[in-house]
Amino acid sequence: MGVTFQACEDALEKAVTELFDADPQIQAVGIARHQDAFGFKAVKNEAKIVPSSAAAQAKKRPPKAVHKVPITIETVAADIELQLRVSHPQVASFVPERGLVRPLVCGLQIQNVDDDDRQRKAGALQPGFIIIGTLGCFVTLADGSSAILSNNHVLAGENRGRKGKDRILQPGNLTFTAAQHVATLTDFVALKPSPANARPARGNVVFNAVDAAVAKLEQGVVFSQSYLPTRRQPVPHGLATAKVGDKVFKIGRTTGLTPGTITAVGVVVGPIGYDPGNCWFSQQFEIVGDNGTMFSDHGDSGSAIVSTTGEVLGLLYAGNGTHTYACPIQAVLAALSCTLA
Repeated sequence: MGVTFQACEDALEKAVTELFDADPQIQAVGIARHQDAFGFKAVKNEAKIVPSSAAAQAKKRPPKAVHKVPITIETVAADIELQLRVSHPQVASFVPERGLVRPLVCGLQIQNVDDDDRQRKAGALQPGFIIIGTLGCFVTLADGSSAILSNNHVLAGENRGRKGKDRILQPGNLTFTAAQHVATLTDFVALKPSPANARPARGNVVFNAVDAAVAKLEQGVVFSQSYLPTRRQPVPHGLATAKVGDKVFKIGRTTGLTPGTITAVGVVVGPIGYDPGNCWFSQQFEIVGDNGTMFSDHGDSGSAIVSTTGEVLGLLYAGNGTHTYACPIQAVLAALSCTLA
């Protein structure tokens, strides 16, 4: 039998501590539906190779309940990782968001061309390829200017970005192309890594709240807080808080338009590999594609998670092919001192 949502909230910290401590293959823990009420859900990567030292420290099996809150464990065979893609810009595609689109709309492919150039020169990016992500939506900065909202790891290169200098292209190219220059990196929330052996029970996890950044639109760039007309979806026009069972959609440069359902909230996710190191996140939410479909894939990072009536709920940043993870939009906007345009 399930319990009340409040009972889950009251026991969540203890559940996170016990579950991550008991099984090093667990990568996410949150509050989910359980029968006619609520319980905890853990996502476990059964294919994850665990160092013998870590396995030895996990001396007990995951509990079946914490403070009488039932626990369900879902197993997958893939890591939770950034929804980022390295892609040649000339590859043909039937996803219209990958092409050059003006005026700008939500869901389009974007690229930090200057960070790519630095990475290529450093040998960290294969020649002939670019790193891309998705334009989530448009925001108004504290100074009243308009900007693109997406992930840190899309717009700011996982903390490598140079504020006021890095140029954002749409859709992106191997070299700077003036006609594609739509914005300049303005601000990002720095990602805080944790030690390689970090676990909540050890007290050495540094939690992140968001993976987010903004890039101010260049003068004369026209945008519309909407999607391509062929998508026939409501325009992002307000904010809402994610709740278990909510029906949502996202439009991203890789998988286009996909419908899904929020399956867990209050989620702790980690560790996820970033350039600065392993990062952990708290108070996130999880989405699963409807009818067994994939909700997101590499390149969809930065997509806005939107309700079926148009309210923005969060910003997509990670997934494992089955589950997608997003940070709440309220935390994103507060961290970057901006509002929805």
